[in-house]
Amino acid sequence: MAYQDLCKQIIAGVGGKDNVISVVHCTTRLRFKLKDEKKADDNQIKNIDGVISVVKAGGQY
Repeated sequence: MAYQDLCKQIIAGVGGKDNVISVVHCTTRLRFKLKDEKKADDNQIKNIDGVISVVKAGGQY
C-alpha cells in the first residue's frame, strides 16, 4: 500500500483532519493528540493494512 493511501485511511479513522491537534512520529509509531477521541474508530484503524495496533495513553492516541 502506498504511504499516501495509508495516511488518508488513518486520518479518516481518527475522525478527520479537523479532529487532529497534532501528530508526531517516531520510528514505529504515530502519536496523535485529538480534539475528541470519541470520533476515532479504533476498529477501523486496526483493520488498515500496515497498522499493528491502537494504543491510547497519556492523552495520546
